[in-house]
Amino acid sequence: MARLPGIWIDHLQQGVTLRVGSSTPEGQPELAFAHGAWALADGRIELLVRSKAGAELLDAIRATGRVAVSAGLPSTCRVLHVKGVGAEVLPAYAEQGPKFAHCFEAWLRQIELFGADRRQVNAVLGDLTLADLSCVRFTPLAAWDQTPGPGAGQPIDLMP
Repeated sequence: MARLPGIWIDHLQQGVTLRVGSSTPEGQPELAFAHGAWALADGRIELLVRSKAGAELLDAIRATGRVAVSAGLPSTCRVLHVKGVGAEVLPAYAEQGPKFAHCFEAWLRQIELFGADRRQVNAVLGDLTLADLSCVRFTPLAAWDQTPGPGAGQPIDLMP
């Protein structure tokens, strides 16, 4: 099973802003934000999407099994783009709690660097709990370094 190189797996844990996309079988694009992403030991990636706000996206993923993720680190503008297949939508589960908390806290620290106030963020997002989230699990198919600059768009070699 293909997997991201370690440096990019680490990138997912540094407080990235996650945008997730797919499309319906008819080709209608669907997008939402995710709130945490990590790689499993077997190379698959899991991310958490708000179940209600991301309902159309989650339906598209269920229908097609396809997903694309952009993971950008605000403080460095470093961006990972991953396309995945075999995507499934599952309920978030208890073991994801610490991973979600780590990713969300790291993201808050990143956006605080730009003047965002934690209270403002919580007022907009509310108190997110695992009960509010769905898990999207997928196998990476291809990945690119989309960091702005002369190397933008360079493919990332996935590990076997």
